[in-house]
Amino acid sequence: MATTAVLLLLSLLAEGVVSSAVEKRLVSANPCAATERPYHARVVYETHDGHSSTCAGTLIHMQWVITASHCYGGPGGILTVELGGHPKNAEKMTLRIEHANVFNYSPSDEPIMLLKLPKAVKSIVPAVIRSGHCVVPDDGEELMVSGRGATSAEGGPGVKDLMCLKVKSLSKGHCPNIAGSNYEKYKFIFCGGAIDNAQIKACKGDSGSGVVRTQKVTKSSFIFWTKEEQSEMFTGVLISGEKECEDNFVFVNTCADKIKSWIDSILKKS
Repeated sequence: MATTAVLLLLSLLAEGVVSSAVEKRLVSANPCAATERPYHARVVYETHDGHSSTCAGTLIHMQWVITASHCYGGPGGILTVELGGHPKNAEKMTLRIEHANVFNYSPSDEPIMLLKLPKAVKSIVPAVIRSGHCVVPDDGEELMVSGRGATSAEGGPGVKDLMCLKVKSLSKGHCPNIAGSNYEKYKFIFCGGAIDNAQIKACKGDSGSGVVRTQKVTKSSFIFWTKEEQSEMFTGVLISGEKECEDNFVFVNTCADKIKSWIDSILKKS
């Protein structure tokens, strides 16, 4: 994930001055806290000639990871999911996904897929998905996305530490720069906009990540006791940043009724 303020930076370099405040503005993503995003996954596809591509994903069930469908190149290669890479002291595991356990939503519709793990993961709490109907984020609502993509505007290699970035929700009609793009054809999408006018980018290694919203959830015990707690709710999959860093943060809306029904039907088979 990256941000840039090129004109400002050039002017400061010309004067020989780069303040710490500006340096912080150049990278809007920060390392995720140890308690954040333990369900983040790394999805790796490797061809038999040694070429590989890396995406992100989200553990949404003890035996299921959701990610972008472009993260899988077909049965001619090897697909693995890495879990437990965050926080640093967490037990790391690498699981190979067989072709029969790759479930695409639709070849022509929203490009997301579910991956069935060869065994249930009991050491990591999955991201929370509200059962049944869930609500699409409102415009301007604050969301959180994570990834290990480049953290500079120029792109480059990804980073080891999991980075977290706050964005604001934008409905499809308010998504910048998608007119005429490949994203425009998708029906159930929304976008992430910059907070405080930062310029943000989605890069290789970020694509496929899940986006969450923090909302109050009512929990109860018997009929006499209830309380509200803040909880992160899974609400979408990042599909931009497939090849190079790009300005668009485009998410498939997993709260859309058709997509949510598809996810629920597959998870019920577990």
